[in-house]
Amino acid sequence: MIQLLVVDDDDINIFLLNHLLKKSGYPVETVSFTNPVEALQYINSCVADDKKIDLLFLDINMPQMTGWDVLHELRIENISKIPESRIYMLSSSVHATDSEKAAQFPEVSGFISKPVTPEFLSEVFSTIMLAKQL
Repeated sequence: MIQLLVVDDDDINIFLLNHLLKKSGYPVETVSFTNPVEALQYINSCVADDKKIDLLFLDINMPQMTGWDVLHELRIENISKIPESRIYMLSSSVHATDSEKAAQFPEVSGFISKPVTPEFLSEVFSTIMLAKQL
């Protein structure tokens, strides 16, 4: 089972992603937060309970904290405790600066322009499932 954490303040994007995941048939358990502060608390509880997060989809533009702020907090607190997690930054913007900034974080696996596509999910989940078999 792939453990996916989605942090996005847009309920519609979360709904669309969950619909896409359901149709994909991948063995995935999804936990979603629209509030990044609550997501950080959840990550802390996962670290404390040794619960693995395989994949983190992190929206860049959120009102309480940006995705970059969340990454900063993860660096301070827990990023070293979740090294096996793949982190993807999400944004509905098409600014080249967002993808360039994402590339500057070694813990970030990539940048995704929303909405997430079935092809992207297939690629990411196939990679994770292969890694879990090894």
